[in-house]
Amino acid sequence: MTVNTARNETQVAYHRRRAEELKTVRNPWETVWRPLAEFIEPTRLRLSNTNEGAMSRASILDSTGTKALRTLASGMHSGITSPARPWFRLATNDPDLKDFAPVKTYLAEVETRMREVFAGSNVYNAFHIGYGDLGQFGQSVGLLVEDEEATVRMQQLLHGRFWIARDEKGRATTLYRTFRWSVQRVVSRFGYDKVSARIKQMWDQSKYDERFDIWHAVEPRLNRDASRIDKKNKAFLSNYWEDSMTAGGMAGELLEESGFDENPIIAPPWELAGDDHYALSPGQIALGDVKGLQLETKRKWEAIDKKVRPPMTGPTSMRNNPASLLPGSVTYVDDPTGKGYRAAMDVNIDLSHLTADIRDLRQHIEQVFYADLFLMLANMEGIQPRNQFEIAERKEEKLLALGPVLENVYGGQLEPVIDRTFAIMGRRGMLPPPPPDLHGEELNIEYISILAQAQKAVATGSIERGFAFAGQLASVKPEVLDKLDGDEALDVYFDYLGVPPSIVIPDDKVAKVRQARAQKQQAAENAEMMATVAPAAKQGADAAAVLAGAQDNPGGSALLSKLGIG
Repeated sequence: MTVNTARNETQVAYHRRRAEELKTVRNPWETVWRPLAEFIEPTRLRLSNTNEGAMSRASILDSTGTKALRTLASGMHSGITSPARPWFRLATNDPDLKDFAPVKTYLAEVETRMREVFAGSNVYNAFHIGYGDLGQFGQSVGLLVEDEEATVRMQQLLHGRFWIARDEKGRATTLYRTFRWSVQRVVSRFGYDKVSARIKQMWDQSKYDERFDIWHAVEPRLNRDASRIDKKNKAFLSNYWEDSMTAGGMAGELLEESGFDENPIIAPPWELAGDDHYALSPGQIALGDVKGLQLETKRKWEAIDKKVRPPMTGPTSMRNNPASLLPGSVTYVDDPTGKGYRAAMDVNIDLSHLTADIRDLRQHIEQVFYADLFLMLANMEGIQPRNQFEIAERKEEKLLALGPVLENVYGGQLEPVIDRTFAIMGRRGMLPPPPPDLHGEELNIEYISILAQAQKAVATGSIERGFAFAGQLASVKPEVLDKLDGDEALDVYFDYLGVPPSIVIPDDKVAKVRQARAQKQQAAENAEMMATVAPAAKQGADAAAVLAGAQDNPGGSALLSKLGIG
């Protein structure tokens, strides 16, 4: 039995005490989450550990909030982590090393293998659900665990079924969660010998679908031997236990004691206020508009119903007579007034103002959830890059407003997922051997998704404007072009565009190509020079031969003397 900080406190007793502390921290947030689920998306909140069942949508009369949330989730998924295109790449701190051919090849191969792992797992599905949780509740919480078949697997958690605590950097490092499993799942997962007497009894009686509450704790393991690599000395503990123990059960025993080499908790916040553990969200901002929309929709329906089916009055003589208000029906009655049934009130309601206000509320809700922006970004696939950036520049102010959120997603979700997946693949021998130049080097992560490129679009525009100005100035002063590094400009521009590195030739290969071209050009110049010099050399040689012959001839020597030669 592992003893924690308190004297004589078992591990399960410690976890139960810690869980109560975490519940106290989360309790104020539950009053915020309830109306969010009631009026926007009920399926993502479960504050009680009840059995499975459909969640009521009775409070949602107008689904604008729900549709806007789904647009946000789909827009973030396609704009940040689209499975259809690369959204990250690896790089080195040294830009020259990154362009070195062996390093470039290695990084490209690692990126390809990691994308294949993500595509073969449920990570993308979990991302999509998580983006919805971010928009509605302010945080997405999941566990990235190893999987025998898919290498990695993401367990996306329901709100209300987990409790978290963040460290001083805002990263979630502690997670307590509870779930209700059937007897069959519990015994299959942990083994017959580890469960309590109550679950064994249910198993022996073939009551496999009886459900029990199981708890799971993940947090840093403070007391461990870092030199050992067994599961009880890993950096993060992972312990399971039953929620309640009956007489005769294994009270205080863990169902499983294990751990993780890296922090498996993936919990990016939308926006943290101060040192809060739970975050703010667009759903909280839009909640007032969403509630108002439901009320006005209800009033509109009531007004239309009164116009279509107005309240009626009739004479008392018709009280016990069969009557019908259906179209084409006839009711016979002796009515001295000659009026029969008539409307109790003149229903002539002008719905134009109510309809206009409903339209405004819908627009406000869509703006809060960035629906207009995300629909634009989702439709960017297949458009030429130049058009993408023009659209992004026109929406620059919205991207700037979304910038801090993207940084939270990068740092709280994507980076931990990539780092942990890289480590798991490394331990499994699924990565190619790195070149010697990378030994001891740390790799960086660069994001090249549609949203990341849209944010960089402003930088590409400045490069274009700078070179355009330089071109104009070079027309009157050509030497200014000496100030420009064309190779570096091309690398930076392609980097901002997210051009695949495989189509850009590394600097060392470019140097060899240019050296070979220079040598070939020099050889051609030498050949041309020799072709020019050869006739003159031949003439000189011929002249020298004539002079030599004249000197050998006595008559010739006399002639040379008269000419002053010789």
